[in-house]
Amino acid sequence: MGTNRGAVGESGRGPEPAAEPRARPRPVLVAGALLGIETAVLAGLGVLLVVRGFGSDIDDVGRAETGGLLALVGAACLGLVTWGVFRGREGFRTPALVTQILCLPVAWGLLQGGLYGYGVPLVAVPITIVIALGLGGGYFRSGDDADQPAADAPDGGRRAPRRTST
Repeated sequence: MGTNRGAVGESGRGPEPAAEPRARPRPVLVAGALLGIETAVLAGLGVLLVVRGFGSDIDDVGRAETGGLLALVGAACLGLVTWGVFRGREGFRTPALVTQILCLPVAWGLLQGGLYGYGVPLVAVPITIVIALGLGGGYFRSGDDADQPAADAPDGGRRAPRRTST
């Protein structure tokens, strides 16, 4: 009779092949790339404000330095959101959307002030990111979650119990 002579807990089968990670949807990659560009631009503006704060032509040095530091902190936070979007983490989708929606009133003010060179990109990029995140749908499942049932599956995420041979 067939008995398992292996170590306790081994099934006698070889190691299971690693789950192949699913490809990221193209809209999510587009949103992540645009978020990365936004992060780089915000970090660059933060460095520019900090460096300009040391110049002699600034009326309020403290305000310039504070603005630059806040821009750098914002860039770090946006960088974290970008990382989460690229990794397909569901919890980073909402901060990405909120950040983009908050850009729209700023863009509107720039457009009303006649600064079209700043306002148009600040409208186009956030709208593109919001649409891309919407088109990306639910995020892809990482390799760790690939064996978990989906809650939106036709059976409600429930699987039939596996039969085990004795």
